[in-house]
Amino acid sequence: MKDEVAARLAEAFGPPARDVQKVKSWTLTGAVGVVLQVDQPNRENAAYVWLPYPGDGQAIPEIAAEYPGEAGRHSGTYATPGLRRGDPALKLTLRDPGEVADVVAYLRAMAASAPLPEVRARPERAGRIRAAGPGTSAPGHVSDTAPSGFIDPASMPLPEPVKPRREAIPRVVQREVWQRDGGRCVECSTREKLCFDHIVPFSLGGSNTVRNIQLLCEGCNLSKSNRI
Repeated sequence: MKDEVAARLAEAFGPPARDVQKVKSWTLTGAVGVVLQVDQPNRENAAYVWLPYPGDGQAIPEIAAEYPGEAGRHSGTYATPGLRRGDPALKLTLRDPGEVADVVAYLRAMAASAPLPEVRARPERAGRIRAAGPGTSAPGHVSDTAPSGFIDPASMPLPEPVKPRREAIPRVVQREVWQRDGGRCVECSTREKLCFDHIVPFSLGGSNTVRNIQLLCEGCNLSKSNRI
């Protein structure tokens, strides 16, 4: 997938302005660039693409995770317009050729300062298996025999009501954590009664970032309590 993304970006925007061991980057305008990670991911047929954060009210791709300026990003992105240190960014995970075409259209609109089109996850993404046969405990259950790769976000637990004085975890952060942890509790590997847990508790200053959120089942979350 990374080779296909690189070829499509080169076809749309010409040769990369920067081609090093970890990244390829393209400069579209003085304020808009795009970075393709070459060194990651290694365990699945996917590609990580970094884009500048769009303006207020503009569409954010469904396949993107949002990173505020202080979150830190891949070191290879800092030399690219719109992706320098301290700039907010979007990290897209592409797993389907159709998504690549959508992202190219999104980038063309961004470079032209035009309204940004929606970019949605394609339902035919490889690895999405929704079991309906023996061993399925409930509708929408993700089969334990499903290949590694995309984990259907439709099986994510519903967001809980926001507690007073507590900021909700953004849904895009939940989606990336769900993918990273494979839809399982990181402690006991169960798929039952999962919740999004702050590694550094919210009450102790923990943030709602991908690096500080993990999947835990109800039992493991209760046993952790307010500890780090």
